[in-house]
Amino acid sequence: MTRLIFIRHGQSIANVESRFAGHSNFDLSEVGYRQAELAAAYLKEHEKITAVYSSDLLRAWHTALPTARLFGLTPIPDTGLREIYAGKWEGLTFAELQERFPEESRPWRQECSRLRCPDGESMSEVYDRARETVQRIASANPGGTLAIATHAMFLRALHAYAEGYGREEAGVFVSPPNASLNIYTFDNGKLVPEELDIVSHLGDLITSCRKE
Repeated sequence: MTRLIFIRHGQSIANVESRFAGHSNFDLSEVGYRQAELAAAYLKEHEKITAVYSSDLLRAWHTALPTARLFGLTPIPDTGLREIYAGKWEGLTFAELQERFPEESRPWRQECSRLRCPDGESMSEVYDRARETVQRIASANPGGTLAIATHAMFLRALHAYAEGYGREEAGVFVSPPNASLNIYTFDNGKLVPEELDIVSHLGDLITSCRKE
């Protein structure tokens, strides 16, 4: 059995500015950097991490680095862990989305599972990517305990998969808070949620942005 501890990246500049970050390479905010340190300290106290993986985007990478340092590990970048690709919406604020793409963005905000970002990814595609990426990483680390820094839409899709929802329901769950820990086990090809949305380590630095 492999334990997978997913860390949503800390608060990013895009979160602060209410932007749809997607694959745009926004870094962490000052709060986000502190959240990453707090997540690392919690993991050092409670877990024995054997490998650290991260999306290659800065906000996730800089979330993973403190954990890697505390365990004497080098984080492994994996593009499969990236956020949804937002296409024409990349980097726009949500106010700009409503102004420039009123017809496309309105249903997205209400029901993202069955829709696609213009010239970007759909949540169904993120669901497939999340399933394949996690199976690959877990299978390469049998018996390990992994810390994995990733993104909101990835985690929403992954949790839908773990709970038995189909790819057309990939957006059924809300985004986890920044720098929250989400623990799953992977055994015999099955991903099982163990404990989700752990934020006790964050104290008064909990940020629950539901975007990107």
